[in-house]
Amino acid sequence: MKLVVVESPSKAKKIREMLGSAYRVAASMGHVRDLPPKGALAVAFREGKVVPTYETIEKSSRAVSELAGLAKQAELVLLATDPDREGEAIAWHLSELLGKRSYKRVVFHAVTKAEVQKAVASPRDVDMRLVNAQQARRVLDRVVGWVVSPTLRRLGKEARSAGRVQSVALRLVAEREREIGKFKTVDYFILSAKLEKPGTPPPFTARLVSWKGVPLAQRLTDAAVAQKAVEWCRRQPWRVLACDRRDTQRNAPPPFTTATVQQAASVRLKLNPDQTMKLLQELFEDGKITYHRTDSTALAPEALQAARAVIAQEFPPEYLPAAPIQHATKAANAQEAHEAIRPTRAETGSDAGGAGDAGRLYRLIWQRFIACQMAPGKDQITVIDVACAPDAWKTAQGELVPMGVFQAAGKITLFDGWRRLTGEDATEESKKKDPKEEPEGDDEDDAAELPMLSPGDAVEVRELSALKRATKPPPRYTQASLIKKLERDGIGRPSTYAAILRTILTRGYVEEKKRKLFATPLGVSVTDFLVRHYSGNFVDLNYTARLEGELDRIARGEADWEKVVTEASFAVLGLAKRAGLWGNPLEEAKPK
Repeated sequence: MKLVVVESPSKAKKIREMLGSAYRVAASMGHVRDLPPKGALAVAFREGKVVPTYETIEKSSRAVSELAGLAKQAELVLLATDPDREGEAIAWHLSELLGKRSYKRVVFHAVTKAEVQKAVASPRDVDMRLVNAQQARRVLDRVVGWVVSPTLRRLGKEARSAGRVQSVALRLVAEREREIGKFKTVDYFILSAKLEKPGTPPPFTARLVSWKGVPLAQRLTDAAVAQKAVEWCRRQPWRVLACDRRDTQRNAPPPFTTATVQQAASVRLKLNPDQTMKLLQELFEDGKITYHRTDSTALAPEALQAARAVIAQEFPPEYLPAAPIQHATKAANAQEAHEAIRPTRAETGSDAGGAGDAGRLYRLIWQRFIACQMAPGKDQITVIDVACAPDAWKTAQGELVPMGVFQAAGKITLFDGWRRLTGEDATEESKKKDPKEEPEGDDEDDAAELPMLSPGDAVEVRELSALKRATKPPPRYTQASLIKKLERDGIGRPSTYAAILRTILTRGYVEEKKRKLFATPLGVSVTDFLVRHYSGNFVDLNYTARLEGELDRIARGEADWEKVVTEASFAVLGLAKRAGLWGNPLEEAKPK
């Protein structure tokens, strides 16, 4: 008998149906060993070595005991935990706990009969590079929390924790809060003209972009000056300077990664990252999507063909490109080059995910997967420059230029392409203005159709006015935009973003109101404290991103995990001690 160990009972039940009687399938109930939740650091630093002291997680102890009994009866134990660093570490911990047995690692990226049987037929050894990358992350998170969190008590009992990635996410929200608090609203005016060449509709709106040959570097803030400019311009001749028309192509966005599916679910479905990750786990274990913790946008050849088959059947021929579209992935780690998140059986349609939020999320994934293989969209962009009072101003160089130049820009869709299925990119938050706010007025005509005019054409002014506007502070982060920022800057792992956001919200460091994130006074105080005492270390974006890169290098076997962890750990301790916040060394010895 061969024992197959997975993480959850629901996955075990499904896989049990896929394998024959020669296999026994059981669940570990998630992680089985970890650093102790309370008390000592449980990490020793001895002569350049890092020695974590793990203990069995209490909620998994019964499962571990049962697995040990099953392992004694098995000729081979196949460790089929999730296909990422965390899953690799769970497999290693299981091999350490279940005694001396014959162990092999099994990896599958979709809970389907074909994938599971293929994986079971080609097992491998546990990859210690991935295990060590996970150990490095876990130890660093423990060190930062264990050293830094107690120092926060100087701020009060409410300041309960700091974290290697958590504190960077908080800092982003807190610094944005400070920017918004300091922002001073300034009224300004936009000169806007509605113009038309007689007999050549439609009329179009253009706005002043330069005056006396100089681009407008500053906004016009004087109402009287703005009104005088309007009255003067009304009396002047107007002539087309240039009319540029070009076609542009809009390529389909890539299939979802862990980060982008969380963004899209937040924007389109109003699901928070925590809800999204739970639903993704449910869909994965039910065999409906591929593994959902991935940084890759790559797709297997058979997946590309499945998407193309759906497009060929459901859309006119012009929506199917001549060849499959390859989306470049940002994932640097070849050992973790998973596929993107996609349906396991695209041909079953967008409703195969079932009802409720899980079904809505599945449809979003299905649509993105199909759209990523559809033909690009094509738009026509037109830009018209119109001179007010042509040749009325003489520059210092003696050149005659218009007194003012007004510009109009418009876009029309020539071919919708992939947008026929999904609309715009689902990860982009709506740009619609709040009707209660002052409109910016800078992009009102982006979707307008403009006439094709020729340089020298005379145009008439139908309307001309100075529109009052007000400057706005930088926008608050939403959960979606904060995830986008963390991902873009390489901060943390996308699979941890949900937990990070949950932590800063439950700690009272950040509040969410109408889907916008507000740093609380406590959150701002914690950030100020950490920046004051730990600047140049884990609380800095660049440092945290570089450390994430080191974890990737460990996973590829290019860096020594104990050296990386030791140096980073004592850097944190050194800052704490220099600030007078800490008096004892980490465990037994400094690195040599």
